[in-house]
Amino acid sequence: MAATKKRNSAKTGKSTAKKNISSKKHSSTSSHAPYVLVIMALSAGLIFLLSVKTDTIKQIIPRNDTVVEGNKSNDSTNDVSRKSTIDDSRNNIDSKEKPKQELSHKEKKKEDEGAIVRAKVYFLFYNERADKIELRPVVRDVNATVPVKAVLEELIKGPTTLEGKKGYVTAIPPKLKVIDVSIVNNIAFINFNGALEEGAAGNIMLNRLDQIVYTATQFSNVDGIHILINGQRKRFLGPDGISIAGPLRRH
Repeated sequence: MAATKKRNSAKTGKSTAKKNISSKKHSSTSSHAPYVLVIMALSAGLIFLLSVKTDTIKQIIPRNDTVVEGNKSNDSTNDVSRKSTIDDSRNNIDSKEKPKQELSHKEKKKEDEGAIVRAKVYFLFYNERADKIELRPVVRDVNATVPVKAVLEELIKGPTTLEGKKGYVTAIPPKLKVIDVSIVNNIAFINFNGALEEGAAGNIMLNRLDQIVYTATQFSNVDGIHILINGQRKRFLGPDGISIAGPLRRH
């Protein structure tokens, strides 16, 4: 009987012990549950923040379209499209520029010939107050590619009707011609025909030379002139033998 009680007492003790252990485990599990939930919530928040940050970085950092040899881009279709757009733009630019360049090349000579510059032509004017003949300039538009030759040709044409009414006259003979002009070291070599010496007695030749010198030397690249007659250098000019050996300059 006593043995039976001992056994029952032992069983009761073991059962009580198991219940205590189970209770402790349950208590321990229950006590740790809030911490687990907190950790899970933090982990989920961290994962969310990392995903948002990654997307933001992708948006901010520009895409590198440089193709490295041996690597293929995942956006090959987009690259082909962009390249096609660039090529089309270049073709459009080339198509617009080429006709302009060809036109410039074809019309270059004509455009150069059409370029003009404003220049002065010196005629004679009688100043009644001073009782002397003076040189006075009038303006002409001349060919900019050969300005010296062009302005001398305007000089040969003489004053216009209106300028003549204002008192402008000239000592240049109307049959005078400028054969050619060359400039060397700021000296213009002007080749005239023989009409330069016609009717050049007395002051007429001096006035004629002054008109030529002042008209030709208005340009920055001409400091003086040498006069040639039909390609020949002469030391004296006209019936009075006016010396033209050295370069003629303004006085």
